[in-house]
Amino acid sequence: MIQSVTCAADGSTFTLSLNGKSQTYTNDKEGKRQAILDGLNDIETMTVGEDVYLPSNESLQVVAAVLYPDGIQTEAAYQTVCQVTEKACAHLGYGGEVELGPPAVPFARRGAYRRQYPPVDAHLVRDELALAGTGSSFPRQEIACTILWNKAGLAVYGRHWSKLAAAEQSLIQTQVDAIAAQDGWEKDDSTATGSYTKPLPVDEATARSRLDDLLRRENGRPVLVSSVIYQAQLGAYGRGFYSNELAPALQTIVSETLQAHGYRPTPQDGEYRPRPVTLAAAAETNLQEKLASLSPVMTELGPALLLRDVVDALGVASTSEWQAEQLVADGRVSQALRKVGYQTELTWCQPYHFRPKRDDYEAQRVILKEVRVQNDPARKLSLAQGLAVLTPALAIDGVDETLVYLEMVGAKQSVKANWAALVGGGKVHWLGRKRIRLDGMKEHVKIQATLPCGWANHILIHKQASLKEMNPEQPFYLLDDGTQPIPPLFYPMLNKCLALPLLPAWAEYLWENGRAHELITLLDEGEGQGYAAWRTLPTSKEWQSVVECGLQSQKISF
Repeated sequence: MIQSVTCAADGSTFTLSLNGKSQTYTNDKEGKRQAILDGLNDIETMTVGEDVYLPSNESLQVVAAVLYPDGIQTEAAYQTVCQVTEKACAHLGYGGEVELGPPAVPFARRGAYRRQYPPVDAHLVRDELALAGTGSSFPRQEIACTILWNKAGLAVYGRHWSKLAAAEQSLIQTQVDAIAAQDGWEKDDSTATGSYTKPLPVDEATARSRLDDLLRRENGRPVLVSSVIYQAQLGAYGRGFYSNELAPALQTIVSETLQAHGYRPTPQDGEYRPRPVTLAAAAETNLQEKLASLSPVMTELGPALLLRDVVDALGVASTSEWQAEQLVADGRVSQALRKVGYQTELTWCQPYHFRPKRDDYEAQRVILKEVRVQNDPARKLSLAQGLAVLTPALAIDGVDETLVYLEMVGAKQSVKANWAALVGGGKVHWLGRKRIRLDGMKEHVKIQATLPCGWANHILIHKQASLKEMNPEQPFYLLDDGTQPIPPLFYPMLNKCLALPLLPAWAEYLWENGRAHELITLLDEGEGQGYAAWRTLPTSKEWQSVVECGLQSQKISF
């Protein structure tokens, strides 16, 4: 029995004397807990048949001596002693209080006892864990905690876990947690009942194989993150899961496989993308010259560069279609393409689109000439019934439904009839697939002449396409025959519209940046008979910003 509890002078420790043995403990929560457990273990137990019992009263005395060495003074203190005794005994495997009397125990030792129960059987827990199913959200085995706790409660106490005292529940839970942890299971408390979980093993070889197959099929195109995750899970676990979170080992496999196939390991906008093509230093220095030296092919859409010729000219090794597309869209390459008069978008051409037609069956990606002017000497226009005239030149603004430039050539009577039909009465006319409507000659200028053969030659030009007639405050047109990188009237007309001081040497910079800021737009997709047309906005504020940026970056100077 406890003989004494003595505290040190400074109160930092206390000494517990029990059955002639003394032990010193720190005077804090952990020290008192250990003293209580040591004291309970030193109490003499009673064996009845095959069961071992701990005297309840002596257990209370041990706890009371440690917690209240000066004696229990209040009801609250007594309740605390009872509660701590219940928990401490449960921790050591003893159950709730039972009364024992003769003949089970001698009359003198009758009273309250606590039966010692066996620990949870580890084999029982492991057998139940082996039956755990696979979750649908994460790649892991899952089993509800209460399933194991109920099994253990029935095996140890003969009662359902929910029918056990709080201390008994805590003991069962602690023991099951420890057994599960030894076998690699973790406890997930995200749900009300909780569950034991264990990650599924990763089949690394199959996961790599499936990812390799996916990336080979994509052939250098961007691939959705969801597709990569699904194939990785399918290979690693034989099925997919709702969660996109990958185990560290599987994420490593994904990153390594992506990089081995030339992809960036970090996704962008929900997809993994190939690494961009890097231009050689030599190619960067003379991009424009290299592109200008290429010989265009002829298609029914106009002159064009074959994409493969562009890639070869830039000295790029093997590239996927997507990488080649990104290469064309690269700021340096696209700028160089525009400077030599080509688009920055790719177009598919079938063999029959080429002129002459190709004999192979493979479609080609091409970069079309930006201004694709046709010079068809036989092209005719007929606005007056039965009377046709030749149209060597025709440029249309399909947005404003007006003519930018039109030239008619033919017999005088035919030209006059078609001219009258065109400009009279505000009628709607369809020129090919474009609709136009003219209100007389309010916005246009007429130029006419008689050819040596006696035919009439009438030209209709929009006032905003004429340097002499243009209104500087209105958008103006630039006629482009496709022979020069910049229409010749660009600088004079822009200089006339703006109060800003502009130099002719700035024309290339202003043209490039005006297009980049959509101050200059190509009409009718660059197509035209004789001429194509550009529309330019004379907005002073935007052009001033372009000039200021050029001066600050020293791309232009006075």
